[in-house]
Amino acid sequence: MENKHVIGSVVSLLTSPGKRLTIKNYLKRIYYCEEIGDYDQKLLAFFERELIPVPVR
Repeated sequence: MENKHVIGSVVSLLTSPGKRLTIKNYLKRIYYCEEIGDYDQKLLAFFERELIPVPVR
């Protein structure tokens, strides 16, 4: 099974589209993300269905 989002890409949450995240790692169908601008926080874990890609402007 291939991952949909590339490591290093910017995504947002389906439930909170204003929150921007950077994908740091992908292991066993779980994306580990870091919130942009809040680098002291621990990594957040999400499934693919919880993330949406941010369009490039």
